[in-house]
Formats: sequence, C-alpha cells, structure tokens
Amino acid sequence: MTQLPVDLLDLAKTVLVAAKAASKKITTAESCTGGLVASCITAIPGSSAVFDSGYITYSNEAKSTMLGVPRDAVSEFGAVSDIVAAAMAEGAMAQSNADIAVAVTGIAGPDGGTKEKPVGLVYLAVAQRGKDAQVKRYVFAGTRTDIRRATVAAALELLASQLQATGKAEE
Repeated sequence: MTQLPVDLLDLAKTVLVAAKAASKKITTAESCTGGLVASCITAIPGSSAVFDSGYITYSNEAKSTMLGVPRDAVSEFGAVSDIVAAAMAEGAMAQSNADIAVAVTGIAGPDGGTKEKPVGLVYLAVAQRGKDAQVKRYVFAGTRTDIRRATVAAALELLASQLQATGKAEE
C-alpha cells in the first residue's frame, strides 16, 4: 500500500479531533479524489468513533443513484459544478447517519478540461443537518496527482474549519 502523505494525515487528525470535540459523525462523497478524503480520515486510529461512511461516485449515474443528485442538474450544470457538489453533500447526509458531509467534484486531468471548466477546477461542498450546503470553488494547478492532493487537503481543511466552528457554536 502506498503511504499517504504526512501533511494530509496531519489534516485528517485535525478533522478527527474537531469531530470528536463537536460529537459529530462524518460522511464523504467523492468523485475526482476517488475516496482519498475518506482514506486519509480512516487511516487515523480512532476514526471509527467519528467516521460514518464514504461514497465514491465517480460516474454521473452513481451520483444520481447513490446520492440522489438530480439527473437534470448534472445535464444542465455539469458534474463539475456548485449545484452538483451541494447535491452530493446533501445526498450523502440523506443516505447516512452522519452529522456533516464533505463532497468533492472536479477535473483532475490531464484531459477533460474546457475553456469554461479547466483542468484543476474543483468544487467542494459541506453540508450539515438543518443547514444549506456551503460550496467553495478552487482551481488547482499541476499534474493529476498534484490536483488530487490539493483537493484532498482543501476538503480536509474545509471539514476541520466547519467542525471547529460547530464545536465553538455549541459551547
């Protein structure tokens, strides 16, 4: 097995600490990262206390059948869009027993980019029970590996910040 990068494992530890402090369960919905966000989280001992589930929905059909992403949203806005990222996060919440979801959709390359949606374009979404999903747009540079790694780091950072904010709000 390939060793996961230490910086990503450190971010995953931060997510676990924040999730435990906030008493929140996590789910992931991943496309271009192919399960790497979930893999980083579950590589940390004790992750079973806070990790509920992970969905790898690489195809558009999987996004619709597994997460309930509306097919018309995919056809109208594309799989790599803020609308689909939000629907993926909300769908993961609906299918799981988690309290917070992070979703990832993007174009890791080296092919598949267009002028409107270049290689490196990524949307991340975080959904929590009782709240609308929050979506962030990124454009990462580099190789496929660089883009996927940057995406995982951004997803873990976003998840950690949302969990830390949730924990503070409940104090």
